[in-house]
Amino acid sequence: MWPKINEKLHRIFSISPLPIFARMVLLYSIIVFSILLIVSIITVTSVHYIITDSIGKDLLSGSKTTLSYLDAHKKMDTSIFIYSKLPPFTNLQVYDASGKLILDNSPTYAVKQLSDRYIDEYIEHNTTQSLPDTIQGNESTRFSYYRQWDDSLGQRYYLRFSRRAARENAFLTLLSKQLLASILISLVLTILSGIYVMKKSLAPLNTIRDTLKNIEVNKLGKRITLSSEKNEIYDLALTINKALDRIEYGYKQQQQFINNASHELRTPITVISGYVDLLDRWGKNDPNTLSEGIEAIKSETNYMRQLIERLLFFARSNSGTLSEHFVMTDSADLLQEVYNASSLISEHPAIILEKNESALIYAEPGSVKQMLRIFIDNAVKYTPAEGFIYLSCEIKENKVYFKVRDTGIGIPKKDLHRVFERFYRVDSSRTKETGGSGLGLSIAKYIAKSNRAKLQLESTLHKGTTVIAIFPIYTENEAIV
Repeated sequence: MWPKINEKLHRIFSISPLPIFARMVLLYSIIVFSILLIVSIITVTSVHYIITDSIGKDLLSGSKTTLSYLDAHKKMDTSIFIYSKLPPFTNLQVYDASGKLILDNSPTYAVKQLSDRYIDEYIEHNTTQSLPDTIQGNESTRFSYYRQWDDSLGQRYYLRFSRRAARENAFLTLLSKQLLASILISLVLTILSGIYVMKKSLAPLNTIRDTLKNIEVNKLGKRITLSSEKNEIYDLALTINKALDRIEYGYKQQQQFINNASHELRTPITVISGYVDLLDRWGKNDPNTLSEGIEAIKSETNYMRQLIERLLFFARSNSGTLSEHFVMTDSADLLQEVYNASSLISEHPAIILEKNESALIYAEPGSVKQMLRIFIDNAVKYTPAEGFIYLSCEIKENKVYFKVRDTGIGIPKKDLHRVFERFYRVDSSRTKETGGSGLGLSIAKYIAKSNRAKLQLESTLHKGTTVIAIFPIYTENEAIV
């Protein structure tokens, strides 16, 4: 029951979240208002303290001069109002030993205080308790200061110095009102200036928002206009533009990948369809045509199988589902296995194992062997039958260097940076002859990245190519990167 009640109350009293613009202005205004309010309170309190302290000092000073005059004059009369040099606005009442008011310099319009309870209490208790020094009466505007004096005849008098702080309190009231008005005016100005500043500050963000709203799949070329002033907004816009560049590049790569994949799949399907028609017409009674058609269909089917496997590999890798099982692996064993398998498949060009040094690497053995086979497969495709392919594994500076070097056709310098792109071929005219799909080196690049390896490519046109995969050595349960 209580959860339902709380939910209803929340719905009734909940306020929809304010936009960032309004929240910033509100926060800014609250901070300024709080600062001004605290400063005003401190100011009024300080002024009040100064005024109170000043009145007390005036009364004390007046009492001293009055008592000094009485000690010199030796008698109590109205001359004390003239010669005692009382501070301005100070009232002096003189009471006799019985507590009766006998002298008073208060204005005629003031209410005469014919007796004083502090003096009466002092007399009543036979002077066993002392008179108060400075007190603030029930009225906050009245201050009193008490003294007693005995003349030469032993007659006792009680002097009451008092002052009403009406003018000072009026000043405090006026000061408080002015400070309050200043706070309200400052608050209004703060809100207005805050709105202006926030709007101006957030204007670039609105521009960024509007630009991003207009960016669609077919309009990825739009970019945010960068301001001349380099600040946080500039950095944000620049970062977004760079992200859009990467998205656009990835989208174009994806489109190119789809187009190339469609083209690569269309070619073998067309060939298979053509041979099926040929066999349907003449292959039933012609053994040579039947044999040729079957071999062609088998070849194209095998090509399609390899192509689809590699396309699926990229699909798994792009979705992040490519499994990696890293173990400590001996580099020499890896290269030896790859060499043994490759030398059986290809006799021309000859594959030679130059050097095979041993070290432990932390990697997924199956994928590393697949990467090396891709390098060897490419070397075989683009190396003449009379050429050579050299394999080696060297240890240098805590790193393992796998090298596959061939004496093939080489790669033009201008195309070196494109070799690892999907569907790229150095010599597209030899595609069907070599059986390549242009996906192998892209897969090898992904495998190297997944195994924390670096790839290097060196090539000279018409002389050959060297591919190097560099792995960190694994020692003492810690991979040295």
